[in-house]
Amino acid sequence: MTKIQIIAKTALTVLGIYAVVTLYGVYPGRYVYQPDKTPILQEFALLCTFTILVGFVAYFMVFDNNRLSGKLTGPGQLLEGQTQATLLVKSLDVGLVFTGLMLLPGSAPTLVKIAKTFFLIRPALNEIIISRSTPNMLRLSYTQWYTSTYHLLKAVLTVYLICGAPHFVRWQAKHSGQQTASAPTIERLANE
Repeated sequence: MTKIQIIAKTALTVLGIYAVVTLYGVYPGRYVYQPDKTPILQEFALLCTFTILVGFVAYFMVFDNNRLSGKLTGPGQLLEGQTQATLLVKSLDVGLVFTGLMLLPGSAPTLVKIAKTFFLIRPALNEIIISRSTPNMLRLSYTQWYTSTYHLLKAVLTVYLICGAPHFVRWQAKHSGQQTASAPTIERLANE
């Protein structure tokens, strides 16, 4: 890989993760769903179709972006194995932390609710899962369940990305298509 291919690979990974989170944030089914009119199977089919489409975006931009980064940048001077592994790991670290910081403002209210749960368990649970119209019952609409689950998963992903996503970086370095760097070198660089 060349330097510009590594930078393109990191940029595609960052954009892919951000695109997946944003697409699920604007999922059209949660606004369209009406419990009395829309059957649950139809809603499930729409969610599955949407997930498959978003899965293609994630696969080609995040997990299998070697060919796409090669097509975007073209040929160039190849790097040595040690230099390539170092640059790839450091570039992915910076890119993923940056992505986590971009997602942090949207995840801050959820993180505050999670932290509040440890101190005020009963009021926080009432606020999170109990419907205001029907007290003392675990009864949320589909939209509320989807939104709560989305925000919880987004908060977990944000914290993982801010921590540097070490397992993902290690996996991405091993599967970059260039096996010139040895596995112990990649392990050591990913753990630094």
